Amino acid sequence: MRQSRLFGKTEKTDRPDVTLTSHKLLTKGGFIRESVSGRYFLLPLGMRVANKITDIIREEMNSAGAQEMISPTLHPLELWQETNRDNAGNFGLMLVTDRRGARFALGGTAEEMFVDVARKFQLSYKDLPFNIYQFSTKFRDELRARGGLLRVREFVMKDAYSFDVDATAFHSTYQTMAQVYDRCYTRMGLSAKQVLADNGYIGGEYCHEYIVDCSAGESRYLETADGSYCAHEDVATVGLVPMNSEEPLEDMEVITQPQWVKSMADNIKHYGEPEWRYLKNVVYKKIDTGDLVIVTIRGDLEVNKTKLEKVLGAIELLEEATSDDLARLGVKPGYVQAWGHTATYVADLSLKTVRNFIGGQKTDTTDTRNVNYGRDFAHPIEADVALAQPGHVSPDGHLLHERRGVEVGNIFQLGTHYSSAMAGATFMAKDGSLQPYYMGCYGIGIGRTLATIVEIYNDEKGIVWPESVAPFKVHVVALNTDDQALRDWADGIYENLLSRGIDVLYDDRDVRAGEKFADSDLIGIPYRVVVSKKSKESGLFEVVSRSSGETHYLGEDDLINRLTS
Repeated sequence: MRQSRLFGKTEKTDRPDVTLTSHKLLTKGGFIRESVSGRYFLLPLGMRVANKITDIIREEMNSAGAQEMISPTLHPLELWQETNRDNAGNFGLMLVTDRRGARFALGGTAEEMFVDVARKFQLSYKDLPFNIYQFSTKFRDELRARGGLLRVREFVMKDAYSFDVDATAFHSTYQTMAQVYDRCYTRMGLSAKQVLADNGYIGGEYCHEYIVDCSAGESRYLETADGSYCAHEDVATVGLVPMNSEEPLEDMEVITQPQWVKSMADNIKHYGEPEWRYLKNVVYKKIDTGDLVIVTIRGDLEVNKTKLEKVLGAIELLEEATSDDLARLGVKPGYVQAWGHTATYVADLSLKTVRNFIGGQKTDTTDTRNVNYGRDFAHPIEADVALAQPGHVSPDGHLLHERRGVEVGNIFQLGTHYSSAMAGATFMAKDGSLQPYYMGCYGIGIGRTLATIVEIYNDEKGIVWPESVAPFKVHVVALNTDDQALRDWADGIYENLLSRGIDVLYDDRDVRAGEKFADSDLIGIPYRVVVSKKSKESGLFEVVSRSSGETHYLGEDDLINRLTS
């Protein structure tokens, strides 16, 4: 590709509204341009990188026996209604209506569509397992698009869907797909960790995210030093140990308490006891019904809303209660009681780790102490709803450390979540009965992966692409282009490299050498070959590695051998 003909130009200055490194460099380097908030053009340079990423994924998926297809982008809304995902909380489903009045969902994910195509065939256990996938544009009405390609409203995703006979067969499929993902990210130059995560609106019982550690990432997870436990904050379990198991049980009593004691800090100041000694009540409201939920938890812990939503079957349907909501209970902030209100009560399991709590029945002048869960009060729902924090321990007692990164992919166990909900999504089993498919789904965002690579591979001059995903392998930079003989020689080198099947960007522009070198560093192609009067006279090309900065002087034959080996 001659750079003089390349659509898209580099920029010399940073845009003030662009903060993330990948967003800045992809914009300055001429890889992307914003259309409207959350929607981007992939320019030719960006498209070449996206295609390299896609090719890697396609090769690895195909090698595992998966089969590529494509589904319509407009999903008949009745399919989403079959699984009740048209009301899936804060998913951001986007709807359109055609001229005949038919309603469609713009594909944000495609579980229903792939189940629908499978049920159009009369399949038996002999046809299973199979894994079908696509690369397609997805639409999600994100509340807050940010960070260039890291959080957008329209993007290309590889989504795959596996169909098995049962959980045992599925386990093998899931492990195969995990290995496919490991190989994909390794080939792209990314160190992606498999992190236990929340399945959210997708459904099923468990899933894993693939996260690349990066300061720009929004995914927070907890990990032990040896990596034996690794879980997203949404699902990470706090290892609970008894705090004062040797302390004798005391009789619960009502005590006088100053009116100024309302917050946790006030409690600690007044009683001088550590945070874990106190009962804490946190109130939420169900968005769809307005019903109130009170979570009672140990004072040193916070409520994990995602865990709570899963326990209540209210995925993305809880919000923190307001003062007006508390007024419906007849209380104000700081006065919510651990029993007696008309609300759904949930007990965190940490309540079983403390003897003789302080708190529970706050009034203007009194409270209670020596309160023991199970003896003095109990809630109908008991569950792990605590938010894991660095410094807590894993279920097996190892210290948890906080990590942050970018989620570049995920794999889900769906089970029969969709096939049971959708009529006729069955296969004929060996015994002649009709059984629902046992499913999994597997996604990789192409643009997000591209941006993550840039977040990891860059320096003060620009992008440093890994060779496997670089838009071109070689950047031929011709200097002194006003010299026709030199230009002809540079043209010859360019054509020779092309004839050997080497991807080449050829800077044939009539601009200063400094600008060419700056653009070459910014774009980040793995090898730069400088063609100049000096190289023509010596017969040696200056070859610079973008990643290491090492410079070699090679003749044309050695250059070809180096680039094709």
